[in-house]
Amino acid sequence: MCGLFGSLGFEAINTEAVFEALQERGPDDRGRWREDSEPEGLELLHTRLAIQDCSRLGHQPMVASDNSLVLVFNGEIYNQKELRSQLEKQGYLFRSECDTEVLMNGFRHWRQGVWSRINGIFAAACWETASRRLTLARDRFGIKPLLWKRDDEGRCTFSSELSALKASGCIEADRINAHALDSYRLWGAITGPLSIIEGTESLPAGHTAVRHQDGTWEIDTFTVQTPISASPESWTLSSATSAIGNALEQAIEQQSIGDHPVGMYLSGGLDSSLLAATLKRHQSKPINSVSVGFNGLEGASDESERAEHTAKHLGLKHKTLRIGITELDKHFDAFIAAIDQPSIDGFNTFLVTTAAREQGMRVAFSGLGADELFGGYPHMLKGSLKKANQARHIRLHGLTKHQRNLMDCERIEKAGLAKIKDYANQQDCSRLELAGYLQETLLRDADATTMAQGLELRVPFLDQGIVDLALQIPQHIHQMEGNKTLLRRLAAPLVPAAVLTTPKQGFNLALAPWLELNPRFRPQRINSLLEKNLERHNLRIPRRTIAKSWMLLKISGKIAPYWRWVVLAEWLQMAKP
Repeated sequence: MCGLFGSLGFEAINTEAVFEALQERGPDDRGRWREDSEPEGLELLHTRLAIQDCSRLGHQPMVASDNSLVLVFNGEIYNQKELRSQLEKQGYLFRSECDTEVLMNGFRHWRQGVWSRINGIFAAACWETASRRLTLARDRFGIKPLLWKRDDEGRCTFSSELSALKASGCIEADRINAHALDSYRLWGAITGPLSIIEGTESLPAGHTAVRHQDGTWEIDTFTVQTPISASPESWTLSSATSAIGNALEQAIEQQSIGDHPVGMYLSGGLDSSLLAATLKRHQSKPINSVSVGFNGLEGASDESERAEHTAKHLGLKHKTLRIGITELDKHFDAFIAAIDQPSIDGFNTFLVTTAAREQGMRVAFSGLGADELFGGYPHMLKGSLKKANQARHIRLHGLTKHQRNLMDCERIEKAGLAKIKDYANQQDCSRLELAGYLQETLLRDADATTMAQGLELRVPFLDQGIVDLALQIPQHIHQMEGNKTLLRRLAAPLVPAAVLTTPKQGFNLALAPWLELNPRFRPQRINSLLEKNLERHNLRIPRRTIAKSWMLLKISGKIAPYWRWVVLAEWLQMAKP
C-alpha cells in the first residue's frame, strides 16, 4: 500500500511537507513527477509500502514507455494475473511483476473500462499527457481513501490523506465543515462524501472523476449493483454453502499474493477463525496471528483465550497484546495522530495493529465485512433508523435559537440520513450496512490506523465474488440454521467447536474505568478544548450535552456518548484545523 498526492493548477506546493504527511503510508520509497511544459501543470507525489515486486521497477509515479500516461496508485489488484494474461495477448509487454504496471497497461487498453474489471482495493490517478485529461478512481467499497478538492478555476488537489492536502498549501484548512460536525454528532464518524475540512470531500466509492482539458468534470460510477436473485428457489443450503466456500478459497488464494507472508487478526470468533483456517491451506510459510486481551478493565470482552486456543488448533504462531490502563495511556495520542478525521471507532484496530507490527507483520487479513454480508437482518439498521427519528424530532421542533448546534432540514440530509430512508424502503439491509457503518467508519478507520503503522490490511470477505454471491443468496438460506449459517457450515470441520457455539461478543474496549480515572478526560478539560477549538469556526457543543454524557458514563457505564466528545476534543487540539 502507498500514499499518493496530486495537484493541478498550482504554481508551487510544499513538497517536503506532503512527503512527511505520507511517510507512514509508504516508508519504502518516494517519487515525484511534474509536468514541465506548464508552470501550473500537474504534480504527482507518491510514497510506497512495497508488497509486490519490491524492486525499483515498482517505483511511482509510473510513466508509460511512450510517455502517454503517468499514474499513481494505492492498493492491490487481486486478479492481476488474469488481467496481465489478457493484456499480453493484446501485445502489451511487462517488465515487472507489480500490479501498478497492470493498471498502467489496462488503462491504456480499456480506458475507463479498466475499473470495473479490477477485483481489488484501490485509489488511483491517471494523467493522459496528450489530451491533458486527469482521471481519479476509487474502489467499489471505498476501502482505500481518496480525498479531493476542486474550485471554479479548474484547479484541483487530491490525496490519500487529509493531512497531506493541508500540508501542501493547496487548500484553506482553517474552516470546519458544519455538516461534517453534524454527521459526527449523529454517527460518531463523518459520513462521505463529507470531510471535516470545508470544501474538501472524499470521492465516492466505486466512482471516477474525469477532468477534461477545458476544466470541466465528469463524475460517474463504474459499479453495477448486484441484482437480487431472480430465481431464489434455485438456491439450496448445500449449493449456497458450496458457492461461498469456493469464492472464499479463490479470494484467499488471490489475496495471499505479495513478497511478504500474510498474517491474521485473530479474535477467536467465527469470521477470523474461518479465514485463518482457509489461509493455512494456501500459505506454506508459518502464519503469524495476533489478538488483544485485557488487564484490569472491568467489562471488557476478552476473547484472547479463545483466540489462543484457535491459534494452537490451527498451528499458528500467535501473540496476545495485553491491554490495561497503562497501555491505553501509552497508545492514545498515537491513535489520535493516526486518524485523519475524528471517529469513535478505530482505537481497537490501532491496538491490534500495534501487536501485529511488533510481530513483524506487513500484511494481515481481517474478518471485516462478514457481519454485514452474512449476519442476517442488520442490527445496525435499527440504530440507524432510531437516529433518523431523533433527527426528525430536532427538525419538527424547530429549535431556531440553537441553529448553530442543531441540524436544520438541509443539514439532516447532508449528515447522511437520506440514504437510510432509501435503503429502508428497499428493505435492502445488507447493502445499507455495506454502504453505511462498514464503509464510512470501519473500513476508513481500519485503513487509517493500519497504514499509520506501515501495515496493509486485506479484507477477503469483501472480495467482489463473495459480495455478489452473498447478496444474491436468499435471506431464508442465510438464516436457515441460525445466524451466519453458511460460514458456520464452512468452519465446522476446520475450527474448534467453541468457535461455533460461543455467541459473538464484539471488541469492547471497556474504556469507562480509564476515562474516569484520568484527569485528562474530565468534562472541564474536554469542554475547554471543544470551546477553544470550535468557537473560531462559530460552532459549539453545549456544555449540558457533555455533562449529560459524562453522567451516563458514571452511572451506567455507557461509554459511546462521552467517548465521542473526548475523541473530537483531542483530535481538534492535535490537528488544529
